[in-house]
Amino acid sequence: MKLWNTERRQYASSRREVAIIFILLAIILITASNWYLATHHVRHDLLQKSALFSALQASLGTNRLGSSSRIVNQTGAYLLSPICGGCTRSRRDEKACFDIVLRERKKLGENTSLVDAAISTGTQHKECELCDPSKCLGHYHVDGQHPNTKSKFWRFDRSSPKFSNPTTLFLQSIPTELRIPPQRFDDIGMYFEERHNYTLQNNLIGMQYLVEYNPGLVVIPPLEKAKLPNEACYLVSLRVTPANNCFEAKVYSDLPKHVWEAVYHTGTNHLGLALLDKNYEIIEGYETVLEMDIQLNLKRKTSVGSSLSPTFMDYRIFVLNGGIYLHANADTVVVTKLNLSMKGSGDDERVTYCDSIYEIGKIIPPEEMDKPCKMKSLYGGDKLEVAINSQFRTIWSGGAYGKNYALFSIPNITHSDAPDSVYAEIDIFPHHVHQILPDEHNKLSRQQVFERIWKPGTKKRRGFPIDVVNEREMKSVGDVIEDRQLVPLPSFFNVDAHQDWFPGSEAPFKAMAHGGACCVSFSKDDLHSGGTRSNQDGSSLLVGIGHTKVTWKPWYSKGHVAQEKKDRVPHTHYVSLFYAFDPYPPFTIRARSGYFCLGHVPMIGDKVAPTEGGNFNPHSTLTRNRNLSQNFETFDCPQMHFVSSFIEKADDSSKTVIGYGLNDCTGRLVEVDKEDIVRLLYPDPMDMVFEQNDEKM
Repeated sequence: MKLWNTERRQYASSRREVAIIFILLAIILITASNWYLATHHVRHDLLQKSALFSALQASLGTNRLGSSSRIVNQTGAYLLSPICGGCTRSRRDEKACFDIVLRERKKLGENTSLVDAAISTGTQHKECELCDPSKCLGHYHVDGQHPNTKSKFWRFDRSSPKFSNPTTLFLQSIPTELRIPPQRFDDIGMYFEERHNYTLQNNLIGMQYLVEYNPGLVVIPPLEKAKLPNEACYLVSLRVTPANNCFEAKVYSDLPKHVWEAVYHTGTNHLGLALLDKNYEIIEGYETVLEMDIQLNLKRKTSVGSSLSPTFMDYRIFVLNGGIYLHANADTVVVTKLNLSMKGSGDDERVTYCDSIYEIGKIIPPEEMDKPCKMKSLYGGDKLEVAINSQFRTIWSGGAYGKNYALFSIPNITHSDAPDSVYAEIDIFPHHVHQILPDEHNKLSRQQVFERIWKPGTKKRRGFPIDVVNEREMKSVGDVIEDRQLVPLPSFFNVDAHQDWFPGSEAPFKAMAHGGACCVSFSKDDLHSGGTRSNQDGSSLLVGIGHTKVTWKPWYSKGHVAQEKKDRVPHTHYVSLFYAFDPYPPFTIRARSGYFCLGHVPMIGDKVAPTEGGNFNPHSTLTRNRNLSQNFETFDCPQMHFVSSFIEKADDSSKTVIGYGLNDCTGRLVEVDKEDIVRLLYPDPMDMVFEQNDEKM
C-alpha cells in the first residue's frame, strides 16, 4: 500500500512538473507576443495579465468559451471564428440573422455544420448575406485570395485607440475635510454611515464629502482667452458630487437603505471649472467649484436626511461661434453661455451677482433673466471669475427625458459671412439632429411644461423651481433631422458578438448608442491617414464618440432566475465606439467602429505610474474595484468609463483629446492621434477584421 502511495505521489509530482513547464512556456510565448502587439498595434498602457485570457485558457485546457473558441491568436487579444461578425450582428426585419442560422441548422439536420447553415441562410436572405463567409470577405473589401480566413472578435480592452499624455484631474480647491480619507477606503461602508449620521446630527443637506469626474474640455476661444492669463489654453468642467461608484458594488448593496439613498440620490451636484495650460495642468488659482442651482434659486426644497435627485447633472462645455456654452442635464438638457475673466481685471465690475437677482421668494421679471450675472465660488475662485450670460434655456427637441446632447456648429450654408449654424445631436443611432438658436427662446406656460413632463400615475401638480428654466424653450429651426439610412455595421467586431458569447438576439449591449461626445472634423487628408477609406466624394466627416451599455431588465430582480444567468450578463457595464457622419444635413452616418473601453490610471504598487500627468488623485487607486465584465470574463478597464468630451488638440490638428470619467470616481484626459481613430473606423480588414488561419475547426 505504501509503495502504491509512493508511486502515485511520484506520478502526481511528474504531472505537476510537466504542467508547470507547459505553463511557463505559454507565459514566455504570450509575453513575447504581447510585447510585439504593444509596440506595433493597439495597446497603449502597461500590459495587463487579464488580456492573456484566451491563450492561458487554451494552454491550461480550461476553455469556457465553447468548442470553436479554442482558435485564438497567441496574444489573447481576440477570438477567431469561421462565422462573420456581420452575421451575428445583422438583422432581417426584426429577427437576428444568427437566430435564423440556428433555425436553418435545425431544419437541415443535426449533421449540418454551423458554417453550412450560415452559408445557406446567407444565400436565401439578402439581409443575412454576410452569414456566407465569402460574402463577408467581399463586404470588407477582401478578395477571394485568402483561404482559411476567419473572423476576429476583439476584447474590449484590446481594441481601444492608442493614446499618449494621459492626465488625471484633481481639484486642489476642494477642502481636505471633504475628501474621503484614504485610510477609510478599507472600511468605506462604515465611513458612509458615519457621514450620513453627521449630516443628521448637524442639520445638513447632503453627504459631506466630494469626488470629481466626467471632464468636459474646450480650447479657450480667442475672445475669452484675451481676458485670461497667457498660459491658459483649455477650460475643463467637472461634476463635483458625493454620488460615486468608486468601490465594489457589494459595499453599496450592503448599506442600510437610507444611507444608500443618501449616497446615490443626493441633491448635491456642483460644477467644477479650471483653466489648463497646454500640458493639461491646472493653473494655480484658476479653479473654482460653483453651487449653481442655489445661486439661481433652482434647487428643490428638501429636508435634512431626505434623498433627492440633483437639479443639474453631468455638466459639459462646448465652443459655438466663438463663445463657451455650458450644457447640463436637468429634466432635459439646459444650456447657457459662460463668460470668464481674471478677478480684479475690471471686465465684470458692472455685472451683479446671480444670487442678488434670483432671490428666494422673489418673482423674477423675464427681462431680468436675460441679464448676465456672476457666480460666487463655493470653493476656490481665487483668481477666476465666472459669469453666465443669462438664465438657462431648455432644449425640448428630444422630449422630456433627453440628456447628454452634443452641441456642434457648421458653416452657414446659405450665408458664408453669417455665424455658424448650431446643432444639437439628440440621438446617435438612429441619428437625430436639430438646428438650435442657443441665445434665443420662446416662453412656454407652466401648464405646457406640466403636460410635457407629467408621467401617468404621478401627481397631477408640479411646482419645481427648475420650471422657470423649462418655460424658456430654446428656439429651433425646422423639424428634427433624421438620417433614414441604415446604420452601417461596425468596422470590426468584439467578443460579445462571437458565436459562443452573445450572438444574434442575445446581444447584451443596447444597439442604440448615446452621447458620448462630439464632434471633431476630419479632413479628406485625415481620413486617408490611418485606414483604408475609399473617400468617393472627397469630403470631410465629423467624428464623435458614443457609448452603450448593458441595461437593467426586470428579470435581474427575479428570485427564480438563476444567479449564474445574472452574473453572465452583469448590467450597467459600458463600452464606447467612434462614429463618423456627413458635416451637412441630414448628417448621414458613414462609419462606426467596433466597441472599445478606455483604461484605468496605471499604478505601480500604490503609486501612480510616472507616465501619468496631473496631480495625484487618491481615487485613481479605487477604479479597479469595478471592472468591465461579460460572460464571466473581466476586462482591464472600468465597469463604467464615460466619455464626456472629444476635441481637437490646440495647435495640433493631427491629434484629438478625449476626456472620460472612470466609475463615477475620477476624471482623465488622453491624447489620441486622428490616424489611429481612422484606423479603427476604416481598418485594414486583415488587421482588425480577419486572420488567415490554417488550423482546421
